[in-house]
Amino acid sequence: MKSTDSPKSLQNTLTNWQVNPTREPAFRGLVWQKIAERRDDAAWIGFLRTHAIPAGGLLALALVVGAWSGHWQARAQAQEQRDALVTDYVHSLDARAMLVQR
Repeated sequence: MKSTDSPKSLQNTLTNWQVNPTREPAFRGLVWQKIAERRDDAAWIGFLRTHAIPAGGLLALALVVGAWSGHWQARAQAQEQRDALVTDYVHSLDARAMLVQR
Protein backbone atom coordinates (compact mmCIF):
# COMPACT_ATOMS: atom_id res chain seq x y z
CA MET A 1 0.00 0.00 0.00
CA LYS A 2 1.56 3.26 -1.12
CA SER A 3 1.14 6.50 0.72
CA THR A 4 0.20 9.65 -1.17
CA ASP A 5 2.22 11.81 1.21
CA SER A 6 5.85 12.42 0.43
CA PRO A 7 8.42 11.71 3.14
CA LYS A 8 9.08 15.46 3.43
CA SER A 9 5.43 16.31 4.17
CA LEU A 10 5.21 13.44 6.66
CA GLN A 11 8.30 14.72 8.43
CA ASN A 12 6.81 18.21 8.61
CA THR A 13 3.54 16.84 9.93
CA LEU A 14 5.30 14.85 12.66
CA THR A 15 7.50 17.80 13.57
CA ASN A 16 4.51 20.12 13.99
CA TRP A 17 2.35 17.54 15.73
CA GLN A 18 1.75 18.30 19.40
CA VAL A 19 -0.24 16.32 21.91
CA ASN A 20 -1.83 18.21 24.76
CA PRO A 21 -3.45 15.67 27.08
CA THR A 22 -5.73 16.85 29.83
CA ARG A 23 -4.26 16.54 33.29
CA GLU A 24 -5.95 14.46 35.95
CA PRO A 25 -5.25 16.11 39.31
CA ALA A 26 -5.85 12.92 41.31
CA PHE A 27 -3.81 10.67 38.99
CA ARG A 28 -1.19 9.64 41.53
CA GLY A 29 -3.79 8.93 44.18
CA LEU A 30 -5.79 6.78 41.77
CA VAL A 31 -2.67 4.84 40.78
CA TRP A 32 -1.78 4.15 44.42
CA GLN A 33 -5.38 3.17 45.14
CA LYS A 34 -5.29 0.59 42.32
CA ILE A 35 -1.97 -0.75 43.58
CA ALA A 36 -3.40 -1.12 47.08
CA GLU A 37 -6.48 -2.91 45.72
CA ARG A 38 -4.28 -5.36 43.82
CA ARG A 39 -2.19 -5.91 46.92
CA ASP A 40 -5.31 -6.68 48.99
CA ASP A 41 -6.64 -9.09 46.35
CA ALA A 42 -3.39 -11.01 46.11
CA ALA A 43 -2.57 -10.97 49.83
CA TRP A 44 -3.39 -14.63 50.47
CA ILE A 45 -1.64 -15.85 47.31
CA GLY A 46 1.35 -13.67 48.06
CA PHE A 47 1.49 -14.98 51.62
CA LEU A 48 1.48 -18.56 50.36
CA ARG A 49 4.20 -17.80 47.83
CA THR A 50 6.47 -16.26 50.44
CA HIS A 51 5.72 -19.01 52.97
CA ALA A 52 5.57 -21.99 50.63
CA ILE A 53 7.68 -24.36 52.74
CA PRO A 54 5.77 -23.86 56.02
CA ALA A 55 2.42 -23.95 54.18
CA GLY A 56 3.40 -27.16 52.41
CA GLY A 57 4.57 -28.63 55.69
CA LEU A 58 1.28 -27.79 57.39
CA LEU A 59 -0.64 -29.29 54.49
CA ALA A 60 1.42 -32.49 54.66
CA LEU A 61 1.01 -32.65 58.44
CA ALA A 62 -2.77 -32.22 58.14
CA LEU A 63 -2.86 -34.98 55.53
CA VAL A 64 -0.84 -37.38 57.69
CA VAL A 65 -2.87 -36.65 60.83
CA GLY A 66 -6.14 -37.09 58.91
CA ALA A 67 -5.03 -40.39 57.40
CA TRP A 68 -3.78 -41.69 60.75
CA SER A 69 -6.99 -40.68 62.52
CA GLY A 70 -9.14 -42.27 59.81
CA HIS A 71 -7.11 -45.47 59.99
CA TRP A 72 -7.59 -45.81 63.75
CA GLN A 73 -11.30 -45.01 63.54
CA ALA A 74 -11.73 -47.65 60.83
CA ARG A 75 -9.86 -50.23 62.94
CA ALA A 76 -12.04 -49.47 65.97
CA GLN A 77 -15.22 -49.76 63.90
CA ALA A 78 -14.05 -53.04 62.35
CA GLN A 79 -13.26 -54.44 65.81
CA GLU A 80 -16.73 -53.46 67.08
CA GLN A 81 -18.35 -55.18 64.10
CA ARG A 82 -16.20 -58.29 64.62
CA ASP A 83 -17.16 -58.41 68.31
CA ALA A 84 -20.84 -58.05 67.44
CA LEU A 85 -20.62 -60.87 64.88
CA VAL A 86 -18.84 -63.17 67.34
CA THR A 87 -21.39 -62.42 70.06
CA ASP A 88 -24.30 -63.10 67.71
CA TYR A 89 -22.69 -66.34 66.53
CA VAL A 90 -22.05 -67.60 70.05
CA HIS A 91 -25.60 -66.74 71.11
CA SER A 92 -26.93 -68.62 68.09
CA LEU A 93 -25.04 -71.75 69.21
CA ASP A 94 -26.00 -71.54 72.88
CA ALA A 95 -28.55 -74.24 73.64
CA ARG A 96 -29.93 -72.26 76.56
CA ALA A 97 -30.78 -69.35 74.27
CA MET A 98 -32.50 -71.50 71.65
CA LEU A 99 -36.26 -71.55 71.76
CA VAL A 100 -38.13 -74.72 71.22
CA GLN A 101 -40.21 -74.37 68.12
CA ARG A 102 -43.15 -76.75 67.58
